[in-house]
Amino acid sequence: MKTGRPPSWNPVAALGHDVWTDVVPLASKGRIVVPVSVRSRLPWLANQEGGLLGIVETGRFAELLPWEPHGRQAMDAVRRAIDTADATERGELALAAMDRYLRLTSDGAGRTLLPGALVSHLDAEASSCVRVVMRDARLWLWSERQWQAERARRVAWLAEREALP
Repeated sequence: MKTGRPPSWNPVAALGHDVWTDVVPLASKGRIVVPVSVRSRLPWLANQEGGLLGIVETGRFAELLPWEPHGRQAMDAVRRAIDTADATERGELALAAMDRYLRLTSDGAGRTLLPGALVSHLDAEASSCVRVVMRDARLWLWSERQWQAERARRVAWLAEREALP
């Protein structure tokens, strides 16, 4: 018997197949497993031999994209920025790029190794989990604490649009 919940726990998912969210535990060494419900909705996630590009955003979340072509394009842009910068700015630009862009490894079963910098940014060690958010063929990892802090705003926004029972 496989562990985990069946996707039917989320009745709203049937209303829009391009949206999903779930909390996933942080395992040892910063490893998470991206849920099957997300992997099945993102064909580009199925084969990530080249890895994933993590783009760290303010607000304790990060977008994940296929390394090819996004990671290569980001590194080309960073290289151009560093090469054309004043000598006094090159080190600072490199540090900023290291803070913003991370390479993650992932396998076909969704096991994804988060770099320490991303674990820290997502505050994942403190909560022992991360929030996986998929919408419109895009994938993000959120700090569960940050996600919960914004939950009241989202629920109030929904209530304004629809009279809920």
